[in-house]
Formats: sequence, structure tokens, C-alpha cells
Amino acid sequence: MELQIAFISLIVAVIAGLALNGFVEVIDHRAARRINQAEQPARTASSQAEEKVGGWLEHLVPAYVRQVRSDLYWAAFTDTRFQRRSAAAVFGRQVLLTAAVGMAGYLALGSTVALAGGLFIGWTLARMDLRSRADTVRLRIAQELPEFVQLMAAEAASGAGLETVLMRAAGGTGTTARWLSGVLGQAAGKSLFSEGGAGALRFAAEESGHPGLVSFAIQLGFVGRGVQVQSLLKSLAQTFADEFIAQAETRAEKLGSSLGVMAAVFYFMPFVITVLVVVGVPLIQTITGQ
Repeated sequence: MELQIAFISLIVAVIAGLALNGFVEVIDHRAARRINQAEQPARTASSQAEEKVGGWLEHLVPAYVRQVRSDLYWAAFTDTRFQRRSAAAVFGRQVLLTAAVGMAGYLALGSTVALAGGLFIGWTLARMDLRSRADTVRLRIAQELPEFVQLMAAEAASGAGLETVLMRAAGGTGTTARWLSGVLGQAAGKSLFSEGGAGALRFAAEESGHPGLVSFAIQLGFVGRGVQVQSLLKSLAQTFADEFIAQAETRAEKLGSSLGVMAAVFYFMPFVITVLVVVGVPLIQTITGQ
């Protein structure tokens, strides 16, 4: 009972904090928000609540919110439904859904085990679709990078400059070529590389959060410092190939344990809870005489 009261108090505190946070905003901020909302499509009450909760809590776990933002980047790359969503809204939805599932499990079974299981299931399910879509795109890019860079090396063998090689590579097929094509389109009129290393290509790679693309952008930055294009691209292609093989072996080793955990959470625990509810509760009532 005390745990239930504490949990409800936490939810009430979150709602009160959100209300207070909205109340103390200055007039200029409110006016700017109204103008911004007038220019955007109308949002539902639930999406506004998710945005407020996520915006209020994201400063507590900034590293996690950066991971959500990276997942959104790649999920929106293949699914337009994610293009208008923000990392704060996704995080807020995950928090609210976790609290709802945990409270539902506790109220239904009156057990702290059910509460913990509900919180874990809610937290996992709320981001599962987003993470799976993003991981699929990341894996596809990691798989394409060795061949993509090798093709760039072949283009460089003709004596073409680096920017020409990039333009030709961006005209190809595949996820990596599409990403590069979008970056080149956004970087029109800007410098792809700079002496300080903060060119448009590196900025876009860091925004995506993909380690392979970040390494790709950093290594290409050395070309402007006297490094031969073809030799650099060949060695970079071999490096990406070795990294992909090593990551594939690591994923294969972790697959067994991951499947075991998922089976325990989503099959064994619901089975045990069902047995306890159907058989255990009537049995305990019979023994106690209630």
C-alpha cells in the first residue's frame, strides 16, 4: 500500500511540476510558442503531454535523449511517420507508457513483482519499434560502407578530385548513397571539409550518431591535408570490412543470451503470472478460509 501511495505521489508531483513550469513561462515565450503552433499542424493532447513530460525530464538523462535523437534520425530516414517527432516527445511517451503499464500491473495483481515487471515491459515496448527501425538502417549502412568506399577508391583512380568522387558516389543506389546525396544537397554552397575538421560532411555524420559515418567523415578530412585519395579510401574500405566482421561475430555471440532474456520476460513471466492468478489465488483463499 505504501508503495502504491508513493507511486501515485510521484505521478502527481510530475503533473504539478509540469503545470508550474508552464505557469511561470514569460509572455515572450508564450507568444513565440503560439506563433510556432499556428505554423504547425494541430497536435493532439496526448502528443502535447508527451512533449512536455519529455522536455521537462530530458535534462536529467541527456545521454539517453541523445540516443533517442539518433534513433529518430535513422527511423525517419526510412519512415516519414517519424519525421515530425522530437526526441523529447518520444522520451515523454516512453515515461508515460512505462508508468501506465507499471501501475496497471500493480493494481491488477497488487504485487511489487507485477509493478517491476510492468515497468520493465512498458519501458522496453515503448521504444522497441523505433530502435528496431533505426538499428536496421544502421546495420545496412555498416554493411554497405566497405563496398561503397571501395567504389569511391575506384573512382579516385581516374584522377578525379575528392568532391567529384563524392558526387559520383552519391548518385549510386543503397542507403549510404542516399544519405550522402542528402548531405550534399543540404551542404550546397558550404564547405564539405575545413581545416578545423568541422566541415558540413563531418557535422552531418556526427548528427546521425553513426560511428562508421563519423569515422568516414573524419578520414576524408585528411585528404585536404596532403593524403592521397585512392590509398586512403582503400585502407578505409578494409578497415570498415574488418569492423563489420568483428561486429557480426559479437552480435552472433550475444544472440543466445538476448533471446533467453526476451523469452523469460515476454513468455515465462506472463505464464507464471497467469498460473498464479488462475490457480494460486483460489488455492490461497481455500487454505485461509476466505
